[in-house]
Amino acid sequence: MKKTSIKKKISFFFIFFFLIIIIIEVFLRLISIEYPIFQKHDPIRGFSLLPYSKGVWSREGKGEVKINSMGLRDYEHTIDKPSDTLRIAILGDSYAEARSVNLEETFWFKLGKNLKNCKSFHKGKKIEVINFGISEYGTTQQYLTLKNHVWKYNPDVILLAFYSGNDISDNLKILSQKKYRPYFQFEGDKIKSIDKDYLKSKPYTILSSFYGQLFIKLSQYSRIAQLFREFYVQMYFASKRKSNSNLNKQVNKPEGNLYNPNDKSWSKAWTITEKIIKLIHKDVRKKNKDFILVSLSNPIQVYHSITYLKDYKEKNSIDNIFYPENRLAKFSKKNKIEVISISQIMRKEALKKKIFFHGFYNTKLGTGHWNEIGHDFASKLISNGICKLY
Repeated sequence: MKKTSIKKKISFFFIFFFLIIIIIEVFLRLISIEYPIFQKHDPIRGFSLLPYSKGVWSREGKGEVKINSMGLRDYEHTIDKPSDTLRIAILGDSYAEARSVNLEETFWFKLGKNLKNCKSFHKGKKIEVINFGISEYGTTQQYLTLKNHVWKYNPDVILLAFYSGNDISDNLKILSQKKYRPYFQFEGDKIKSIDKDYLKSKPYTILSSFYGQLFIKLSQYSRIAQLFREFYVQMYFASKRKSNSNLNKQVNKPEGNLYNPNDKSWSKAWTITEKIIKLIHKDVRKKNKDFILVSLSNPIQVYHSITYLKDYKEKNSIDNIFYPENRLAKFSKKNKIEVISISQIMRKEALKKKIFFHGFYNTKLGTGHWNEIGHDFASKLISNGICKLY
């Protein structure tokens, strides 16, 4: 009798436990609590997008995100390129992955439509844009994406969507906020070695472990798992920020050093970035394809207040807010690279019409990533720039 009683208690406990789990899961879905996981470990790039993952991203803006079978935030594309098609491959970071908006609202998706009237570019062919952009990628990982994933699609044009706000700092380990990524060591203009310490990092070992991969799969179906992971991530980065606070005060000052790279680390980051861009250009030209470098806008560059910009420049000792664009233009001219810069035109438009191109209702306007208006206007500018090149 006692054994039967114990079994009943155990059974009741498990039934009660699973009932509570189901109730919490349903409740989280009813109140739209969702922290989808789109990334997985990647032995070459540190991390990449998880095929077939999906969810609504609402930390900034609100975008329905679906990752295709090849790990791209895009529709499915055939590997073989149709003979009547001109393909554009997009390399970039979070501005290209663009989780904050729906796929159809992204700048790269709209390129196809915007370029239809540019017959000198497409010469009667259909335009197909494939997005290889991944959040938090630096130029190093974008180059590795080109070498290991892009070429099998046989694109005609490689467009590097360059965001100076963090693409530069992400290429140097001491400046990067994310350590589980590869870093290039150069000897002249050639890669001498690749720092692969990310393979030993805690985030990478957790993501690549059996239990880590099992948890990621579970999180695709469970909001509780997503919430647990979100709590862990926030605690992890909070501790990291605290432990690195002194270092950040010394070297990681993007507000000043991005525009006045007098700091040794920032000067090195700029040099490394330029070397990687040259490698991308060389690889593209070697395959007899076209390469276009597009410099995107930073929030402060297109903030529609002259007074705000003036105060910002004085506070951070900035002489020229468009230093990244000017430097890239000079660098591109020297290396015969086609470059399109859109930030200065976007600023004029923002001042004229008092428009916020960055920011969302659930964050803060004038900060963060492009909103729907930003993507739309940027796409038109990039399309016009491409058309002029042809």
